Amino acid sequence: MSENSFSHRPPRSWQKVTIKVAGEHADIAANFLAALTGSGVEFATGKNTDTTHHIETISAYFTDDVTLNDKKRKLKKFLANLSGQSSSPMPYLKEEHIQEEDWGTSWKKNLKPIQISQRIIVKPSWEKYRAVQGKIIIDIDPGMAFGTGLHASTSMSLAFIDNCFTDKTAKSVLDVGTGTGILGIACALLGARTVLGIDNDPDAIAAARKNIRQNNIADLMSADKLELNHISGPFDLITANITHDILLEMTQKLIVLLAPGASLIMAGILQGQQAASIENRCRELGLKMDSRRNCDEWAAFHFYL
Repeated sequence: MSENSFSHRPPRSWQKVTIKVAGEHADIAANFLAALTGSGVEFATGKNTDTTHHIETISAYFTDDVTLNDKKRKLKKFLANLSGQSSSPMPYLKEEHIQEEDWGTSWKKNLKPIQISQRIIVKPSWEKYRAVQGKIIIDIDPGMAFGTGLHASTSMSLAFIDNCFTDKTAKSVLDVGTGTGILGIACALLGARTVLGIDNDPDAIAAARKNIRQNNIADLMSADKLELNHISGPFDLITANITHDILLEMTQKLIVLLAPGASLIMAGILQGQQAASIENRCRELGLKMDSRRNCDEWAAFHFYL
């Protein structure tokens, strides 16, 4: 199948479950949810409105498939057992159906060119915008891939990239979980000589390749569906805006691909426990932290070797 004839897969759907449990049960509930879903969980960062008891709010996503009903039954049984082990309020459960949307369709309704960092401006490919001296403009058409520049994790990563190319030029860059290719494109426009974007989602690869052409950097950047084990370094800069659990799992592999003195930018991490575990893991493996950024409930790191 040619790139131009790429056909999007049908939109995916999930069941989002949100539970509220007594603080004393939060860890066991989070572990149960993580095991049941096979992925990470989210802790709400808002204030506890119950002034009598300490309540934790935890969310997780179930794949909407044939196993969904069985997993929901197990969760309800688990919560029922918890309710008999404490004088705190009975655990709360909320279910919500989540349908994957076409990012491009929703983005076009509201987005205008926006300055993300000192030098980086992101604009939708269909908008006209006059370049200003000293700025770079990234044309992005997200399609069904993640990475418009508006999410806190993406904008913090772009700010780190801007700083990296202010101090020195990273000649070779690896963008892990490239999505729309926005981070790699920024590197190429700021002076990188070679950029490789990788992702396991074919929609992301299609979107990234389209955006690479749109930004006229096909001679500098490529995007492909590759595993880290099939990539050889070294790279002067690696960016990885994914999720905490995957980042934690691949940290050692990323370090092997770094050149001496190279930088590693990591994002997609919730503040609190997730941020602490990433920082501890990177320090254990010999990385030094250059800086950390926080925005809303999200954290991002710039480490160096």
